[in-house]
Amino acid sequence: MDKILNLGCGTDLWGTHRIDIKPTKATTHVFDVEKGIQFPDEFFDEIYERNLLEHLRNVGYHLDECFRVLKTGGRITVITDNASCTRFYTLGTHEGRYMGHREFLKHNGDKHYSVFTKEHLSNLFVASGFNILQIRYIDTDFKPTFVLDRVMRTLHLFRGLTYPRIEVISRK
Repeated sequence: MDKILNLGCGTDLWGTHRIDIKPTKATTHVFDVEKGIQFPDEFFDEIYERNLLEHLRNVGYHLDECFRVLKTGGRITVITDNASCTRFYTLGTHEGRYMGHREFLKHNGDKHYSVFTKEHLSNLFVASGFNILQIRYIDTDFKPTFVLDRVMRTLHLFRGLTYPRIEVISRK
């Protein structure tokens, strides 16, 4: 059976090992990934994280840790915020302040420290030793903004600036 690490899992039940900084019904391990990933070298077959990277202060260290615990040939999928998405700035949600969403209020101090372009992510992943398989813009699963983004794309308004997320798929 493959060992799948879900970093910053929140309430997501995907993976065999689900890590978050606070306990939830989904977490199997509770610790701060900014202090390292508390597993041995080459332990996981796959790593998945969604909406975590932008909350970390030292992204390079984090990706180095992911590389360390991922088996050779293993796959990592990271979904993070797209710095080009203008909605984030017009609504003021990605300015480094405390998050306003009620789910985040349960963890005092949760902030966005970074947003990324495809080029930033490519540089970071390559510097940590990963081979990039795919980098692409993707939609959010938050329905109200998903619909707005789709309407703007249909009207050809700000087409490249309406994707709120970037997905990176890489291999060690």
